[in-house]
Amino acid sequence: MDPRFQPAQAALAAGDLQALEALFRADPELATAVSSQSHPTLLQCLVLTMPPVDKLEQLVDVLVDRGAERDSPLIAAAGVNNVRAITKLLDRGARIEGNGHWSPLEEALYFGSAESVSLLLARGAPVEKLRTAAALGDMEKVAACFDASGVLIRAGEIEWPFQQHAVPEQHRRDPQQILGNALVYAAAWGRSEVVEFLLALGAEVNMIPAGFDYSGTALHYAAFGGHRAMVDLLLRHGADAAIRDTKISALPEDWAAHSGYHELAQFLQEVRGQGRVSG
Repeated sequence: MDPRFQPAQAALAAGDLQALEALFRADPELATAVSSQSHPTLLQCLVLTMPPVDKLEQLVDVLVDRGAERDSPLIAAAGVNNVRAITKLLDRGARIEGNGHWSPLEEALYFGSAESVSLLLARGAPVEKLRTAAALGDMEKVAACFDASGVLIRAGEIEWPFQQHAVPEQHRRDPQQILGNALVYAAAWGRSEVVEFLLALGAEVNMIPAGFDYSGTALHYAAFGGHRAMVDLLLRHGADAAIRDTKISALPEDWAAHSGYHELAQFLQEVRGQGRVSG
C-alpha cells in the first residue's frame, strides 16, 4: 500500500488497537482512503492476511466503525477462505449478494474456497447464475437456466473477479462461451451430473472458455482438483489431454502435478502419449 497506510498496516498486523486509534485520530480519513497500489483499503488488507490475526474481529469493528467499505473486503475474504472475516463482515452488514458485478459466493467458487462456500450458503447467499449452480452441483437450478428445448434462457453473463479487466464483450453473452464456462466450473468442483447435462446440451469438452485467468479446458481444472472420476468422464467424452492452457502453456498433467496429484499426472501423461481415452 501507499506509504500513508504503512504504519496502520503494521498496527493491524500486530493487533495494536491503541496505535491504530492514534493513527486514526491523526488521519481521520485513513479507514476509508483508497491506496493507489497493492491492497485498496486497510480493511481489505486485514481480511486478506492469512492466517487471520488474533484480534481480527476487534480490528474489523474499529475499521467499520470509522466508515470502512465492507462489500469488497467480504468478497476478498471469500477468495482466501477467511471464514472468520466473512462471519464478522456479514454480522456488520456487508452485502452477501455482492457488489453488482461479483459476489462472495462467486469468489469462493472461483478460488476453490470450500469452507467459505459452505458458510455463505448457510448464511443465505443467492445462487443465480448458471456457473454458480454448476459449481455447486445444483441440478434443479442448472436445468432452470434452459427452456424445454435446451436453449439458454437465464444463465447470466460471464464475469470474473478482475473488474478492471473486463471479459470481452463478444464472449460475455455468447451462449457457447457461457456453456463452456459453466462446464469448467462443474469439472473443477467434480460435479459429474452437471457435466453430463451440459455436454448433452452442446458444451464443447475441449473449449478454453472466457472467464478464467488461468485459462484451461475442463480437463485442466478437473486435473488440478484431483478429480479422477471427472477426468475419466471427460476423457470418455473426447477430452484431449494434449491441449495446453493459454496462460502458461501447461498440460492437464502439469496442473495435476502442481496440485500434488502425481499419480493422476502420470495417468494423464500416459493417456496423452498413447492418444487414448479412459475406459
